[in-house]
Amino acid sequence: MYLNCKTYFSFQYGTYGTEELVKAAVEKGVSILALTNINNTCDVWDFVDFCKQNNIKPVAGVEIRNDAAIMYLLLAKNNNGFGIINRFLSIHLQEKKVFPEKFPFEEDVFVVYPFSSTALNQLCVNEFIGIQTTEVNKLYGFNMQLYADKLVILQPVTFQNK
Repeated sequence: MYLNCKTYFSFQYGTYGTEELVKAAVEKGVSILALTNINNTCDVWDFVDFCKQNNIKPVAGVEIRNDAAIMYLLLAKNNNGFGIINRFLSIHLQEKKVFPEKFPFEEDVFVVYPFSSTALNQLCVNEFIGIQTTEVNKLYGFNMQLYADKLVILQPVTFQNK
């Protein structure tokens, strides 16, 4: 499963079209795919349709940023969670409010924070820490047995090629 995928609806970041992203996932044998465009959910319904046509389980989400700073990923557990994400986005974007450092607890939304942004012992049941490939070395000396269930791999899928 890829948790952090973007299309060109991630204005100025992604280069994939929505259908192209799903087809690339099919070629890689992916069975679950999360769409997390930056601060918007514009193409999620097309994404869901393309995933269903290709027997991929779609996960609707968003990457929340304040300017270039990544705050967290939000992944909907269900339709209610997707509604919560959209209301959260709408309030902050319409009122031009910065996104908070911590997402308020909502049981229908998974939250993935960047590594080193939140203390592991303060995470709620629905919260996780994302580790990118460039951060694996930071886990040296880390007590994996204590928090292994709170760490997820973040391998962003944004660009089709160089």
